Amino acid sequence: MLSKRIAVFGVLLGVMSLFMSVDTMVAEDGGMVVRSVEKRVAVAKEPFQSFLNGYEKVLRQQLEQEGVPGAAWAVVKEGVVATIGTHGVKSAEVGDAVLPSTLFRIASLSKGVTGAIAGRLVDAGLIDWSAPYCAYTPQKAVGVAEGLENLELQHFLTHTTGMPRHTYSNLLNMGRSYSNILGLLPLVKRVHPPGSYHNYQNVLFNLGADMLRQSTGQTFSALAGEWLFEPLGMYRASVGYAAFVEDGDKAMPHRRLAEGYAPTAVEPNFYEVPGAAGVNASIRDMAKWLVAVSGHRPDVLPERVLSDVLCPAIPIPAARIMHRNWAGLQAGYYAMGWRVFEIDNQWIVGHSGYVNGFRAEIAFLPEEDIGIVLLTNAPNQTVGNAVPYLFDLYKEQITGP
Repeated sequence: MLSKRIAVFGVLLGVMSLFMSVDTMVAEDGGMVVRSVEKRVAVAKEPFQSFLNGYEKVLRQQLEQEGVPGAAWAVVKEGVVATIGTHGVKSAEVGDAVLPSTLFRIASLSKGVTGAIAGRLVDAGLIDWSAPYCAYTPQKAVGVAEGLENLELQHFLTHTTGMPRHTYSNLLNMGRSYSNILGLLPLVKRVHPPGSYHNYQNVLFNLGADMLRQSTGQTFSALAGEWLFEPLGMYRASVGYAAFVEDGDKAMPHRRLAEGYAPTAVEPNFYEVPGAAGVNASIRDMAKWLVAVSGHRPDVLPERVLSDVLCPAIPIPAARIMHRNWAGLQAGYYAMGWRVFEIDNQWIVGHSGYVNGFRAEIAFLPEEDIGIVLLTNAPNQTVGNAVPYLFDLYKEQITGP
């Protein structure tokens, strides 16, 4: 059954590749600008513009009603950024408005970045999905590799290492260093055969990022910059604690109080696992990212790479599917740093994230070629509701029942 669903998903990726190949051919003929203008005109016309205006009005109302301090969002349709919106302030204490350039932590949306970097490195022949961890383990870390030697890159990036769910994420929360936590991994007993079961991870996911680093000799930050951020024009995107706290245009995290929210400190804890939760970006950056992963930057993420990265690899246990707000949810799967949901016989690709008071979400519907990304600087319910609402409203007003 899963193989059949993967085949169907492959057809959708084929549709994406058709759009990409058309763009490429048009570019070779010198008419890319014309096609781009046509697309922009389409998203500015009715009924799409009324749909978009109505959606943003409801989103702003929900953010205001819940009291979310700051937020930013982007909607992309057919490779065109249809809107970039902002709400509120960077910090409830200072009051500076959130701008399209304002930096947020994107939390576990970082995992999709890692998956895409891996896809590009595999495509370049620098590593393989089935490469074992031991092949990229420094000699000084032999003890760390005990029990993990034969786990493959794909096991780390799909959370199928066989280790218990959230292995040592609690230690990250306590402020333990990544190197210290790695030394404890040989003490953990495997609960499933590798590749057979999805148990979500942060520490173990980052071992996949370590393999990418070892295969190239570059830091994760350098890999992200060279293979994704720079070619995509994600000029504000960065990796790491220092890059965030030293930035003058950043959103501050907030904690929920009995009434409202209050700013809190930026914590370095999950920056210890940059491949899992260490990326920072503005909404302008994330709009470009959504354009690329939805198939409209084949020069950076060609269809063959997206096919590897986004194809469902393992079912997510029903009790652990994160999106209870999705009506009609039939099944959930995990790809290479991405979740893939089957909803009303359609696929939705995306990921959610939460860390240190930052809540983020990205999702796109390949069949209709529309997607959204939201970034906020406080724990809230609005984001979880707003993403499925976009697709429900689109179906109601644009595609029909």
